[in-house]
Amino acid sequence: MMRQLKAIVKNSSLIYCMYYYVGSLLFKIIGFFIKTDKNLILFVSYGGKKYDDSPKILYEYLIKNPISPEHKYVWAFIEPSKFENVPNKVKIDSFKYYITALKAGYWVTNSSASRGLNFKKSATKNILFEHGMVGIKKIGADMQIKEGIHKKHFIEEYDIVFIEGKNEVDILSRAMSIDKKVFVKTGLPRNDSLLEIKESYIKSIKEKFNIPLDKKVILYAPTFRDYNLDSNMCNYLRLPFDFDILEKELGKEYVFLITAHYEVTKYLDKLPQNDFVYNAFDYPETNDLLMISDILISDYSSIIFDYSILERPILCFGYDYDLFLEQRGFYTDLETLFSHGIIRTEEKLIDIIKNMDYQKECEYTKSYIKCKYLAAYGHAAEKAAKYIFN
Repeated sequence: MMRQLKAIVKNSSLIYCMYYYVGSLLFKIIGFFIKTDKNLILFVSYGGKKYDDSPKILYEYLIKNPISPEHKYVWAFIEPSKFENVPNKVKIDSFKYYITALKAGYWVTNSSASRGLNFKKSATKNILFEHGMVGIKKIGADMQIKEGIHKKHFIEEYDIVFIEGKNEVDILSRAMSIDKKVFVKTGLPRNDSLLEIKESYIKSIKEKFNIPLDKKVILYAPTFRDYNLDSNMCNYLRLPFDFDILEKELGKEYVFLITAHYEVTKYLDKLPQNDFVYNAFDYPETNDLLMISDILISDYSSIIFDYSILERPILCFGYDYDLFLEQRGFYTDLETLFSHGIIRTEEKLIDIIKNMDYQKECEYTKSYIKCKYLAAYGHAAEKAAKYIFN
């Protein structure tokens, strides 16, 4: 029900106008009576869906390396009861949430803490960690598909935006109307762990999934499709594979691990229950999946830039490239970005994997993706903490 209500607000010009103007005015008035606490930090990840990503890593860094004894941390979640290990939390979109947001000296998020409203006080610092490096699929004002009316009414104002890519400033400043002065190239804290891999940890993750230690891992991690919505406004993913064929051709050497973008709420296809396909859809730590994977198959997802830090093979399975190009559009020529360009059929994908020169593919990832597109990575939580609080 809540998802449907949000979809109605988002897609109805009249209802959104009422929500935006009335809600913003209400909380701005309330804000006059609330004093800003410069020691209170509010964390929001993926709109309250998760305890994850760069806000989580920065939070855990600050717990281990406190700024001062006076600082306090609060997390906002859609379902706070799911996160028992987080001591201080509030239900997002509740009245208490907005009071906390008005009081907080800092908002730390990978999406937005404003909930589509305009009520941030000038004394509050709005800090954004990009949840995916831009540069493949178009975003914001650059998108070809029609945006909701709210895009015209409210532009989020950030005080600091932490990024990892060489080309992100130009894209984000234009597509999201963000001042170029606020960008800081530290890398993303969520990727810090990708430079601290231990074989014992990889083994432990494989054991969690019951993946045989003698098998190599292929990770399939596609992006979401804005236009794939069911009658309940849930974003779905259709899996473009014949798993029987995949297992027959690759099963002796590999296992197939599947995850999805956080916007995806369900698969339309039933996954087989066997020792070849492993469902990691609900697994909370994406970096664990990257660490144990020998090959990444994606499409138009920014996860390829994260994975490039590991300097391992990346394949683009663009089975619906023409439709995605029409509906959303791209910044990059994918035929030149990836070593094999856009792979459009399952048969070609299998052939490339079976005949892969693994070391050559690793070198390609390092030279033509990692070194070409990434500006900074490693120790990003420490760099960000020092930048924010010094």
